[in-house]
Amino acid sequence: MELAPSFLARAGWHVKEAAKPEALEGLLRQVWTEGCRPWPDIPLSQDAFIACLATHTPCPSVGVGIPGLFAQLTPGDLYLACACAEGIPAALAAFERRYIASIPATLAHMKLTEAMIDDVRQRVREHLLVRDDGPPRIAEYSGRSPLANWMRVVSVRTALNLLRAAREEDTVGDDAVLEFLPASDGDPETEAIQRRYQGEFRQAMEEAFAALPSKPRYLLRLHFVDRLSTTKIGALFNVNQSTASRWLQSAQQAVHDETRRLLKERLDLSSQEFTSVLRSVESQLDLSLSRLLTEA
Repeated sequence: MELAPSFLARAGWHVKEAAKPEALEGLLRQVWTEGCRPWPDIPLSQDAFIACLATHTPCPSVGVGIPGLFAQLTPGDLYLACACAEGIPAALAAFERRYIASIPATLAHMKLTEAMIDDVRQRVREHLLVRDDGPPRIAEYSGRSPLANWMRVVSVRTALNLLRAAREEDTVGDDAVLEFLPASDGDPETEAIQRRYQGEFRQAMEEAFAALPSKPRYLLRLHFVDRLSTTKIGALFNVNQSTASRWLQSAQQAVHDETRRLLKERLDLSSQEFTSVLRSVESQLDLSLSRLLTEA
């Protein structure tokens, strides 16, 4: 197969190299040889590779020429990406071994949970390799930088998007949670106290939630919103069930303690009056926390 005519037809531009088909043919065959050399077990056709190469080769600028453009390529990486875009099983397997498997090391500095890393891996697979209405996104790789660098950018960006989404969920969840205040037990005195100090209680509860570090907030959401058992939460964080249970109890207690502290600090009441107020709301704190998070 002659590569030059196929390349020029797909590139969509004409340069002086087109008048020297033998020279262009030699350049293309060199790129082809360098591309397939690292992947002898991946059966990508010459035609598919040349089509991919032409798609990602811009019109040469004055003084650069096609040799200069080809010198910028990483042919082996472009070959693998083209083969993945074609859906060749051996290429997909090689991509999984070399690049998907390296995502945990790439993201190690971000200190993500194992579950989050698994989510990143799956999303990167879907983002790059799954066909939608057109070619998979890996077909956008041009070969002009190492595929490892390109993958690092994709992986970190995916992880950051997941973290951003998780923070937004937590924020939305907390706002919705705090719409629910303790239910009245029907006692007129308790109802009067709760009505009188409802604003203070709400503010204290809001700030108690806000004061929690991200991990306890996440744990509470997993337990009350996603309804994960402490056994499943333990598996998620690679700890045993008793440790997960202790973490949850600590998070709940932190909300209770901070709410009580803020109320005591802000209500100008005698010890006896504060004890009465605290008794009326404290009896509802556990129920409130469960209801708030469950309804969020």
